[in-house]
Amino acid sequence: MAKTIKNHLEIVYIILWVTLGVIHFSLLHYGYGLSMLVAFGDSIVFNLLFALIGSGLWFMVRYSNLQTRTIGELAFYHLSGAAVTIFVWMMAAYLILNGVYSDNQFYRDFLDETRSLRIITGVMFYALLVTGYYLIINYRELKEKNQREAQLTNLLKEAELNMLRSQIRPHFLFNSLNSISSLTMTNPGKAQEMVIKLSEFMRYSLNLPDTMISTLEKELYHAELYLDIEKVRFGDRLAFEKHIQHETLEWNVPVMILQPLLENSVKYGVYESSETTRITLEAILDNDVLQIKIGNTYDPEATIKKGTGTGLKNIRGRLLNIYGTSSLMKINQAGNYFEVTLRIPGYAR
Repeated sequence: MAKTIKNHLEIVYIILWVTLGVIHFSLLHYGYGLSMLVAFGDSIVFNLLFALIGSGLWFMVRYSNLQTRTIGELAFYHLSGAAVTIFVWMMAAYLILNGVYSDNQFYRDFLDETRSLRIITGVMFYALLVTGYYLIINYRELKEKNQREAQLTNLLKEAELNMLRSQIRPHFLFNSLNSISSLTMTNPGKAQEMVIKLSEFMRYSLNLPDTMISTLEKELYHAELYLDIEKVRFGDRLAFEKHIQHETLEWNVPVMILQPLLENSVKYGVYESSETTRITLEAILDNDVLQIKIGNTYDPEATIKKGTGTGLKNIRGRLLNIYGTSSLMKINQAGNYFEVTLRIPGYAR
């Protein structure tokens, strides 16, 4: 790819100087009345020499460390570069043309008369080339930066997938398997049902889509599988209610955005209470934004182990990464009720 771009730039460079050469020739022949041979020789020498010198300016610009130089240093650097470039260009061209057309006094006088104009033209050529080179370098750097960012984004997605898979806590699996083991003796049919649900839950959790985006309907199904498994363990101590607006089911949401919040409700509600814990989930559309509320009752007098808050921080961070704002999650706590509100826009960055 880089070689192809380099070849294209070389072709553009050649076309540029051929075009300038044709303009130069036309101006001398039709504007100043020089013969075709003299005008052609003048155009070839001046433009070919600057094209050769100009190709060397690429390295001068490439290693000029634009970011580390002050404006004064950069100005001195290019003023010096322009002076040396134009001096070498003019000296070489005048020596060649005076030698080739030594018997043409009219043309030699013409060279002397147009010296200042040629110097101005040389300054313009220098400025044009240097500006073009800086634009090319900045374009390449921007492209490389975008490629690095794309690679980092892919690595971030991979890390996020691994993080989401690791959220399936080992103790949840161990407790579920223990419950299945007990049910095989007391209620084999229920044990079989729980095995199927646990299998579906794990299959979804371990085969997350690379896009990291799912629909609310799929996330609800996955989240309810989790709660059904937990209900086998806690029985009547866990009560779940949901109120889902039908139009929200096809709304795109980040994968596994509900299950960690429901797990949080189970952990700090059901685990720490001997009474029935009511977990609620509501999803509605509010001004073209999906609003999801997940709440749970808890025993305020129970001794609750203080968590690290990692789960909620991870969700806030994921929403920031996907939608570009950290204001999409709010936490409310009043009396014996804890609630998390998510607002999911209909777009992703």
